[in-house]
Amino acid sequence: MTRATSTVLDVTVFLLLVGAAATAVVDTAAVTPPETGTPAADRAELLATTTASVDYALDPAGDPPEWVTTPSLRHRRTAHGTVAELLGEAAMSAVAVDERRLSIASEGFERGVVNATRDRLDGRGQRTAVRARWEPYRGAPVGGVVRVGPTPPPAVDVRTATLTVGSPMADAREQALSAADVAGHRGVAGVVASTVVTGLFPPDRTRIALRGDYPADALVANRYRRFGAAAGESVRPRERASPEALNRRLRERLTTMLAADLRARFDSPTAAARSVRTGTVSITVRTWSA
Repeated sequence: MTRATSTVLDVTVFLLLVGAAATAVVDTAAVTPPETGTPAADRAELLATTTASVDYALDPAGDPPEWVTTPSLRHRRTAHGTVAELLGEAAMSAVAVDERRLSIASEGFERGVVNATRDRLDGRGQRTAVRARWEPYRGAPVGGVVRVGPTPPPAVDVRTATLTVGSPMADAREQALSAADVAGHRGVAGVVASTVVTGLFPPDRTRIALRGDYPADALVANRYRRFGAAAGESVRPRERASPEALNRRLRERLTTMLAADLRARFDSPTAAARSVRTGTVSITVRTWSA
């Protein structure tokens, strides 16, 4: 079965609603590559244009219910896309709040993407390090990152190139700029918090998952609990829980957290709003001679 979707939603278990081993065709947005002409730019171009398939499994924490038979068969997935798109999805699947991951079920996917990226870059004459990072604004306490390759040693000539892929989050910069004029840092924080929470827990699909079968219900409920714990809010979703009500509680708590962080990082609300980049994942490629 093939379904165009985002792995961040897959990790939230929505692909599990459509049956057993499904294939996710990663298509977050067009890749914006750098100009060519340096080894780093050439490798970035390679990541943007070559494709890969990654086989992985979603692994819920704890034991499945006794009535579940062959649960591992229901968790196997395949994701396909350009290497850059897969890196972007891996960064999204690793999202953490205050350095606490929201899901450990996708770690196999991230390992698969790292291996696929390394395979594409091997044997090209120079050492290469790749970092894919999503953060709603510069230095935010919410974000995800995946790294491939070693850290460049000191005192070597390092070439750098950056490309971007779209994230499954809405682009909130214009809304944040408007909120900055009206409500200051807290207005910007509210826009970012709403975008993040809605992106991670789309109400309609979250409702279906919570009322669905194992492991969809368990994984989404656990994701809510981990988000709440990281944000300092006790969240205990149940089968008939309202995602809108759960999201409201998380949004309010996250707004308070981000407002304090934005005030500490940015001199003005406008500067804070200008740094908002919820809609993209940045991929940095660095190369140096071995």
